[in-house]
Amino acid sequence: MCAASIRRKDFLAYQIFCEKINCVEHLIGYEGNAFAFTGNAEEDLLSITAVHPMREDAVKESLGRAKADWSIIRELVARGQLIRREYGGSVFYMRKIH
Repeated sequence: MCAASIRRKDFLAYQIFCEKINCVEHLIGYEGNAFAFTGNAEEDLLSITAVHPMREDAVKESLGRAKADWSIIRELVARGQLIRREYGGSVFYMRKIH
């Protein structure tokens, strides 16, 4: 499917949601890596990814600020709390919704 076709489908979905919901926001671009940071890498990642998928580079940056390593991500994925998805040529991590 070409990018233009995906954008049209996204916009159609946006229009449908606008008809049903008072306040709808259409996020069309990457928002950056400016995520909140408490120092507890596991809790931070689970909190953020519960509402916002994180690109792999943002996850690495967050781990670096917490002086943590990738083993946290491997453990969260192994426990089924975090999932890895590829989309649009990037890798994203998001909290698994049960």
